[in-house]
Amino acid sequence: MSNKRMRSAILVLLFPLLAFCLRAQGPSLETTETTAIERVKVLLISSLDRSLPKVTLEFFLRYEGAGAPIQWEVNDCGEQNMNAGDRGHASGKCVQANIALKDGRAVAVVILIEEAKKAPTDIPTVHGVRVTGRDGTIHRLLQLGDLPVELHRPVPKGPKDLPSPAAPRVA
Repeated sequence: MSNKRMRSAILVLLFPLLAFCLRAQGPSLETTETTAIERVKVLLISSLDRSLPKVTLEFFLRYEGAGAPIQWEVNDCGEQNMNAGDRGHASGKCVQANIALKDGRAVAVVILIEEAKKAPTDIPTVHGVRVTGRDGTIHRLLQLGDLPVELHRPVPKGPKDLPSPAAPRVA
C-alpha cells in the first residue's frame, strides 16, 4: 500500500473515531438540564414536605395551578433570592417551575438539586416558593405545603367605589 493510500485510509477511520470520542466525552448541557428537570418533575412532594401527599411535584403544581402551563428551567441557585431567610444564601444548581395563573398571579417554585462544588444531593430540597400578585406584591412561603392555602385565599379586592354624593335638594 502506498503512503497516500495509507494516509487516506487513516483519515477515513480517524474522523468517525474522533466524532465518536467527542460525543462520548459527556452529556451535553441540554441533556443534563433535561435530566435534572425530569428528575424534579417526578419527585414526590412528600419528600420535600411531610405534610403533603405522595404525588409528584408536576402533578401537584398542575393541580394547584388549575392546569395552567408550567415552564421548567435549570438555573444557578445563587441568582435566586427566593427566601431571605435560611435558604437565600445557598448556591448550586436549581430547577425552577414557573406558573402564570389565569387570575394574573404567578407562582415560582425552586428546588435545589445540587450544592455548589459537591455531588448531587441525595434528596432535593425546596430552595424557595413565591407567589406574585397581580399588583406585583410578592408572598414568600416558608414551605411547599403553604402553597395551596396561598393560592386558594381570596384575592383582595381594591377599595370599593364610593357612590357619588347626591346633589343637594332644593326645596
